Amino acid sequence: MGNKRKRKNKNNSVKKKGFNWKRLAKRVSILICLAAVLAIPLYFSSNQSRIEHDLSVIGNGRTATVVQIHDPNCQLCNQLKRNVAAVKGEFKDKIEFKTANIKTNKGGRFAQRYNVPHVTLLFFDKKGNRVNTMQGVSSQEDIQRALSSLVASR
Repeated sequence: MGNKRKRKNKNNSVKKKGFNWKRLAKRVSILICLAAVLAIPLYFSSNQSRIEHDLSVIGNGRTATVVQIHDPNCQLCNQLKRNVAAVKGEFKDKIEFKTANIKTNKGGRFAQRYNVPHVTLLFFDKKGNRVNTMQGVSSQEDIQRALSSLVASR
């Protein structure tokens, strides 16, 4: 029978029905829209992650930079990340906030280069000089003081 189906009409006679291209086109359109809805947030999330992990801005001459040496599976690292996130809003135009994920080659090499473990914040002036290091889970107040000091030292 190929692409044709048999269907009985009112008179019980068999009528051949062709392939429904409109239905197929509608379903394909719905699938494309669904794929786009799912892909757009993934793209922006991926792009944001790329920006967050771009360590090339250190020493760019324009802004100071704070880098968290981070292990995504470490609860202490995640607490430190939350503490930084809670106070970085007032500094986001003055300081670049970056993450060096030690589970990646690039992040691991970065941590080794500065000889620091995870759960660490490294503070760089706009020339790329390391001016401060905080190890362990620092309080929001301590982080805010260190960020204020970094901004003042420009």
